Amino acid sequence: MSDASAALHRELRAAMQRWRLVQDGPVVDTLHGCVAFVTQGSQRCALKITRADSDETNAVAALTHYDGRGAVRLLDHAGRAVLMERIEPGHRLTARVIAGEDDGATAILSDVMTKLHRDEPPAGQFPPVEDWGESFDDHQQTGGALPPSLVDRAAALYRELCSTQGARVLLHGDLHHDNVLYDAQRGWVAIDPKGVIGERAYETGALLRNPGTNAALFATPTIIDRRVRILCERLALDRARVLGWCFAQAVLSAIWASEDGCVDERGRVTAEATLPLL
Repeated sequence: MSDASAALHRELRAAMQRWRLVQDGPVVDTLHGCVAFVTQGSQRCALKITRADSDETNAVAALTHYDGRGAVRLLDHAGRAVLMERIEPGHRLTARVIAGEDDGATAILSDVMTKLHRDEPPAGQFPPVEDWGESFDDHQQTGGALPPSLVDRAAALYRELCSTQGARVLLHGDLHHDNVLYDAQRGWVAIDPKGVIGERAYETGALLRNPGTNAALFATPTIIDRRVRILCERLALDRARVLGWCFAQAVLSAIWASEDGCVDERGRVTAEATLPLL
């Protein structure tokens, strides 16, 4: 175990003592920290410790705003320790796509978005989607593995869409199939929000380049077109804006992956598959 992981586990043990929790399941290490399955009295919970450098630093504030509407319920928090309700059985929506139920999965994501986007955005700490687009400028200045023509077109479209947004809400920021779980009592709920302010159509970008790394599940013009039709029909969104955000965010995702030193073609292949539809 690395020093960083050991420190996270120490924080987890301290949180368990603070809230008088009893571990009744495994401790799972993730990219963003670690999660333990615990009980507090008769209530079954999930305890998460978030890494200091995680991009989920606004998760607590986002979950507080959602207040259980379409998202996992926040029970308590202290520092980087977050205590939440446990989602059971916790099946990920990804399984529906793998089983050939992609249209149904897209409809479920639409329903989750409707719940998440119900209220006016809170004032304060959440960044606007414009801030996330700053990575385009950095990449254009320093260069990278992505074709400059692809980056230039995505950057221009991203700026145009940002400047012409409709009503803004607090977006999850990473709403896709692996971040939507099934609860036997509450139905499908979202986990791990990043929290960003923007128009509703922006939220569709992540799901259109997911789930997983098997591009055959999402990165074809036919699949993208079908998903966009469902999203626009159920959410009353503008098709051109959804496709535009899909393309621009896919390139942005590829840029972020390259900045992290990752080999992740998901963003690039999604962008290329979206181009014929723009």
